[in-house]
Amino acid sequence: MASCQALISEKVDLLDGRVFKTTGDGALAEFPSAVNAVRSAFEIRSALAGAQEPDTEPFRMRFGLHIADVVVQGDDLVGDGVNLAARIQAAAEPDLIYVSGALFDHVRRNSAFIFDDMGERAFKNITESVHLYRVRGEIGAHRLQSAPTQLVITTERWPASVAVLPFRVSGDDENQRYLAEGLTEELIVELGRFRRLSVSSRSVSFAVADSHPDPVRVGEALGVRYVLEGQVRKIGERVSISLTLSETDQGTVVWSDKIQRPFEEILALVDGTVARIAATVSGRMEDAAMVAARRKPPENMTAFDCLLRGLDHHRLGGVTDDNARQAVGWLSKAIEADPHYAAAYAWRVCAA
Repeated sequence: MASCQALISEKVDLLDGRVFKTTGDGALAEFPSAVNAVRSAFEIRSALAGAQEPDTEPFRMRFGLHIADVVVQGDDLVGDGVNLAARIQAAAEPDLIYVSGALFDHVRRNSAFIFDDMGERAFKNITESVHLYRVRGEIGAHRLQSAPTQLVITTERWPASVAVLPFRVSGDDENQRYLAEGLTEELIVELGRFRRLSVSSRSVSFAVADSHPDPVRVGEALGVRYVLEGQVRKIGERVSISLTLSETDQGTVVWSDKIQRPFEEILALVDGTVARIAATVSGRMEDAAMVAARRKPPENMTAFDCLLRGLDHHRLGGVTDDNARQAVGWLSKAIEADPHYAAAYAWRVCAA
């Protein structure tokens, strides 16, 4: 039992977690990152399986994960969130990892794992039912696309470098998250077309967004001189975007803007924003030939909206089984809206 607790503590510590209570053969741990919590449970389970002697009964743990606010009492944590995590753990079958729907919503866009939807589950003394997901396994190729779990802190900054953090959604409206992430990727792609700019990749920027929200910390983690943050809100046919560009030495804001446009003008908004950011970061613009090399935009914004929705599901990949089906469906709608939209055809091939 002592060796098991030692293994748990080791794996939790490696992913910046803390074991705050042990109960016989069990343990309660907290993590600053939901992604790291799932990774830790998976690695503990794998390590336990590899440590078993051939002729001994395998030791199989149950894992329950939840995300919630808690009350700190000395070195202990208490509250409904802790109680619910314990209930989820008790509901799991041996050797399986169950997570709450709340935690799943935090990790699914940057997940290295495949999840099975277990549906709603009622728990004693919990007023509302809880949606549960089970970790089925790891997406092998996904780890090659993700930033490292522990980032190396550096004081060096690449000249003319910028990281675009995933845009927030006003009011945490999940129905608009596809738009926020789509616009984030559009800015990353378009900024990457300027040869004199160094732009952090989407996977790295999205990976540090939760654990390093402060511009100074992002600069230390990624070695960039500037960080672009934004917030998106769509009301009817109008889109409001708040943008902030900060330098990463002191975290000082060097440029900010709030833009409101009809949705059909959103691509022009992206073009103008990219030009202003590039001018601020690098101090000069690319030649006209480079600007002219932009991708051909869609003929109507319905196609663009469908493309963003399709890409949102395609990004989730194998996280749940129906993502590919929904991605192909939305990309097909984009093609129906604009039969000449090359990007929609290309992404549908990738998603199929």
